[in-house]
Amino acid sequence: MSDQLNKFSSAYRGSLGLKLIIVCALVVLMGIPAMFISYISYERSGRADEVMREVSARYGGEQYISGPILTAPYIQTDNQGNISESGNYVIFANNGHADFSNIQTEIRKRSLFKVPTYQGQGVLTGDFPKIPSFEGLPGLKVDWGGAKIVMALSDVRGLKSDVELTLPNGSVRKFEPAGFDNTIHHGVAKVAAHDAKRAIIEAPELHASNRHLTKGFRAYGWLNQSLSQTYLSVPIGDIAKKGDAFNVSVALNLGGAKRLGVTPYAQSTTVNMSVDWADPGFEGGFPPDSRQVSKGGFTANWSVPYLRRGIRAQGKAHLLSALTGPEKIMTVQLVSTDNPYQTVNRALKYAVMFIGLVFISYFLFEVIVGVRVHPAQYILIGLAQSIFYLLLLAFAERIGFTAAFFIAAGLTVSATAGYAGAVFGNRKYILRAGLVFSVVYALLYSLMRMQDFALMIGALASFIAIAGTMYLTRNMNWYGLTDAPLKRAQ
Repeated sequence: MSDQLNKFSSAYRGSLGLKLIIVCALVVLMGIPAMFISYISYERSGRADEVMREVSARYGGEQYISGPILTAPYIQTDNQGNISESGNYVIFANNGHADFSNIQTEIRKRSLFKVPTYQGQGVLTGDFPKIPSFEGLPGLKVDWGGAKIVMALSDVRGLKSDVELTLPNGSVRKFEPAGFDNTIHHGVAKVAAHDAKRAIIEAPELHASNRHLTKGFRAYGWLNQSLSQTYLSVPIGDIAKKGDAFNVSVALNLGGAKRLGVTPYAQSTTVNMSVDWADPGFEGGFPPDSRQVSKGGFTANWSVPYLRRGIRAQGKAHLLSALTGPEKIMTVQLVSTDNPYQTVNRALKYAVMFIGLVFISYFLFEVIVGVRVHPAQYILIGLAQSIFYLLLLAFAERIGFTAAFFIAAGLTVSATAGYAGAVFGNRKYILRAGLVFSVVYALLYSLMRMQDFALMIGALASFIAIAGTMYLTRNMNWYGLTDAPLKRAQ
């Protein structure tokens, strides 16, 4: 009985079917070093993001701009004249136009990492309507003498000079920190009586000696915001008190990094932007109506009408919809084409498939040539494929993805093809294996560059590889019970 088992075991040691099962298991096993390399890539990508934040702290981060907006303090009184609430009344301009037509970009480097930054001038205008009388809102009293023009920036560290407001008479006033409490995001904050008095003290014209705060008095915050912004303001009570329509313009010189966005700050807002960056990414809820992209940069134009904006023309600030957020902003991202991490990470997703293609190629050489390849030799081949991704990441950080790919692929193909010549005992297999492996890496490069067709190409390549293997091994005795044993690799 034991002699029969020994003969059966000896026969199956020469089985190509069992060998193929072992090779497939090794392909899955080789996913482990590829996984560790992906961890390294993600760690380096995280370090690049950290550098971007550090650079942004110096030159200004992602900039989202709002304004100009007209606001004035108000109080709401009950039937006895007591004050039940206070806050800010907001009027949006009828029409607003933001022009950023000469934005210059520059790549800032820190160690191996690169961050796209920009700098330029912008002008934002607003045409405001006549001041309303509020006859239909009993108890609402607005202090137009305390009116201000307000605008907001997401990162004031990017300002290169003072922000100035040009008034209808041509005079210029500088913005100051607005001091709005933008920590109140959900509208209502109950306050003690002494705090409430401080909250509305800047509107003395609204108070009388016989007015008191009601028991349920509430002080409301500023506009609901989904982006963190710093508010700037300019007093224009002398103009607003007249009640006439007027227009203003805001000039600012600012810098930032990676993104530049404008909110629809007027009832109807138009934006014009020209940047010397050839790879823009248009984001936000309002895509540009027209765009022109060339090697020298891009120009884009937006138009957001009143109803599309989805925010009322005026009202108490805390009752208005949020002015900012992903769905209410016009944004351009400066896409960095020199960032290798995204492409390397995408290549790692195909690591098991391409290691499998190389293993299948070696297996077919083994079958055709008749030389046995030990599983340990397959492991060495798989480790060489894994090191390819490490080489790709290391070189891509310094010389870019394309050059790094050709260097890493050239080294890996040379090593695996040369090893094939040694394993199969003939130099002609160096050329044959080199040709096959070059096709495999050319396919991988195509997948990295053709994102829209990557899945289709990868699926077809995998099918062709399996179909080809099935065809070449169609007459093979997979059990290997009657075949003569294959020659062992030297």
